[in-house]
Amino acid sequence: MSEIKTKSRSRIIGIILNQKGSALGGAKVLCDGKDTITLFDGTYRIEGLDPGTYTITVGLKGFQNQSRVITVRDNETMKLDFYLSKARGNAKIRGIVYDAKTKKPITSGGTIILILPISNKYVHLDERGYYEFTDLVEDSYDIWTSISEHVDTKATVKVAEGETKTYDFYCKPIQVFEPPWG
Repeated sequence: MSEIKTKSRSRIIGIILNQKGSALGGAKVLCDGKDTITLFDGTYRIEGLDPGTYTITVGLKGFQNQSRVITVRDNETMKLDFYLSKARGNAKIRGIVYDAKTKKPITSGGTIILILPISNKYVHLDERGYYEFTDLVEDSYDIWTSISEHVDTKATVKVAEGETKTYDFYCKPIQVFEPPWG
């Protein structure tokens, strides 16, 4: 007589929050080969697990990864929440923003935005057209310019731990075309 094997109904559920208790949507949750992404409210669900011991690892850009080991029994729902701390590294991205037409630094102000999943970082250009982001962990970052009368420009910059990377932007002025009839 053959044995009929039923699919396990064991699962791990939980919520990923920051240290202040706010939900972290978009966090990656890994469970020994299975993975999922948290919903906007920070919740996640990993289903169809066989009884056993699993390592759960949670990561989100801008936050420190966290791992825990959990043992799941057959047909059990385990609740496992995580509170992630902001990551703090010692890498920097800096540079100067130039007008692409004149090749001169843009000194009339503007903002440079480093895109992160939860809370972007913003810096204003100084009087020399200079910007700098500090305390970054090793990773790739999307950076956008927002300069009055110039086309927004995007760059992806990768930094290693402890590295200072210089990235200069050359922003095109917005061209205003006047129709021939005035």
